[in-house]
Amino acid sequence: MSRGRHLNRRAALAAVPAVAAGAWGAWRLRGERPLPTLLSEGIVIGAGGAVVPLEPGMRCDYLPGSRVAAPDDGSGPGRGATGAPPAVAAMDPGQSQRLAESAAARASGAVLPAGRWQEASAQALIDLLALTGPVLAGPEGGRIAFPPGAVVAGPVSIWRYCWPRDASFAAAALAGVGLWDEAAAVLECLGGWQGADGAFEARYNESGRAPDDRRAQVDGTGWVVWAAERVLRGARDAGAPPERMRDLGRRLAPVIRRCVPRLTWLTAGPGHLPAISPDYWELRETRLTLGTALPVLLGLEAAVRLSGHGAGGRSGLGGTGVIGVGRDPGFVRERSRAVRRAIERAFAPGWGRHAGDDDVDAAIAWAGPPFTSCLEGSPQVRRSARARMARAAGGLAPGRSWRDDGVSWTPETALMAWSAIALGRTERDEEFKAEGIALLDWVVEHRTAVAALPEKVLADGSPAGPAPLAWTCALVILAACEAAQAAGRPGEE
Repeated sequence: MSRGRHLNRRAALAAVPAVAAGAWGAWRLRGERPLPTLLSEGIVIGAGGAVVPLEPGMRCDYLPGSRVAAPDDGSGPGRGATGAPPAVAAMDPGQSQRLAESAAARASGAVLPAGRWQEASAQALIDLLALTGPVLAGPEGGRIAFPPGAVVAGPVSIWRYCWPRDASFAAAALAGVGLWDEAAAVLECLGGWQGADGAFEARYNESGRAPDDRRAQVDGTGWVVWAAERVLRGARDAGAPPERMRDLGRRLAPVIRRCVPRLTWLTAGPGHLPAISPDYWELRETRLTLGTALPVLLGLEAAVRLSGHGAGGRSGLGGTGVIGVGRDPGFVRERSRAVRRAIERAFAPGWGRHAGDDDVDAAIAWAGPPFTSCLEGSPQVRRSARARMARAAGGLAPGRSWRDDGVSWTPETALMAWSAIALGRTERDEEFKAEGIALLDWVVEHRTAVAALPEKVLADGSPAGPAPLAWTCALVILAACEAAQAAGRPGEE
């Protein structure tokens, strides 16, 4: 890349936050816009442990189990980071080794899903941990220090924030490979930023504040309870000792007890549906979306299980007692049932993005396994969703009504892969199983040159957007864990 192009790209990136703050999301579906470009090849750890984005086209050999560049030993091209940033080039071998050992220690207890996606899961986990509680290398040598547990969406530009939705999936993924403390820290961080009324902002900066004036998003509260229940249930099912379960319960109880009353308040109206809100599409909405309604339901259903009023009466704390959820458990159970019926009335039979239409989007994945039992009529719509959302390179758009620019989005594709694998497993359906395997393979095959998962893939198959993207990392891990369980070989250390 020439120096002129390098400076022009940096200037363009610097202008993005101002544009986004003024009219966020408005460009996504209207009019023509240039195709996205690759904003980072991946990440590398610099001096002091700072996360540094790799320029597109840069190559890097890493020390095992980390994103620390291997020292250049003079053996030829490919060692270390080619054209390394100053923060990386300035490190001595001793510092590099210490940083690599620290990164490996964080992941040392992980039980990775066995099978064909084990390597991809390992790489995704390394990136996800690097983006959790990071110090980001800022412009002109500055640093952006996030607190422990804060999951940053990506290493560049407007992705350098923490979304409750993405962070909740990250907590679920970390729990899925047995990193219970890391998972709990993610939810504790969100709880520290949460409003007293249980609400969450759309996203947070390193200080726990909203970086712009976009509206708060309803779905975050549901996702946090959903993730907390997965953490506790996973630890219980993995045979965590009672003292470990009690510790996890103490750490997660405060955020759960703020979230559940919020969810019941959101659904207190006569129709038991939450208010209109932006969702993961990051658009201003005038109608209720499935992407807002379903996370609220999933949060309520998770609260029912946490309270010991779910199937079999087993609490998320196993034999250590029933966790308080901030409302009467029987009331929460009845409310969850009412919300489920309300969503079926509003969105069936079309199960489209908005109540009453059939413009399917990736939120259809949340209407069945692994998130909940299938809502009425949703499996039929889910079966045709891949074809209706398909893009030229083989991945998926966020939905059928998304702009038809040929761009595939990796988080939605990985989400639909997880959904299909889970449906294939629970429904004993080979068609869903084959779809899930094909989609997960596709996501893994479209990583960058340093094995980072990008946000987007262009019609010609080239990666675009930031890489790595934390949400995609989490979803690849979760889908791979589901596939390993379906194959009867859950994991290897």
